[in-house]
Amino acid sequence: MGLRIILAGVVVVGATLCGKALSDAARQRASALGTLVEDVKRLRVHMVSMFEPVPDSLARAESPLLRQVGEGMRGGLSAGEAWAQVRRGRSFRAGPGNVLLREDREALDRLFGKLGESGRESQEVLLSGTAEQLERLEAAAREKAGAAERLYVTLGLLVGLLLAVIVI
Repeated sequence: MGLRIILAGVVVVGATLCGKALSDAARQRASALGTLVEDVKRLRVHMVSMFEPVPDSLARAESPLLRQVGEGMRGGLSAGEAWAQVRRGRSFRAGPGNVLLREDREALDRLFGKLGESGRESQEVLLSGTAEQLERLEAAAREKAGAAERLYVTLGLLVGLLLAVIVI
């Protein structure tokens, strides 16, 4: 009987941890969006206020996606072409890009489609608008991540308890 109780406890803990692991994707998306927001704000300062070239500004980014775009631009591509190349790449699908949803990618598509192609005022408007849009997406993602974590952890705990009752 003691072994069954220990096994039941392990099952409950394991199922709860599985529920927590299921909620990680939503939390990773919120974190990735937060990094992108800070990077876009920093990009605005470096490009608009400090007159730094786009590839150099992108090289300072925390997000590997933005750094890869900067590398592509240093290779002679426009921002839009470099972003398209990053999106097609394996590192996008297997790396930080895999947590981004369609609306996140669309916001970045609009940014890179016009980045570096107009005057300073237009770039400031573009970067400010993108930062605001990404902030809204991040807030929604954080809210969704909290709800997903509560749901999946509770569900995992309940499934674990159900299995424990069956074992005992």
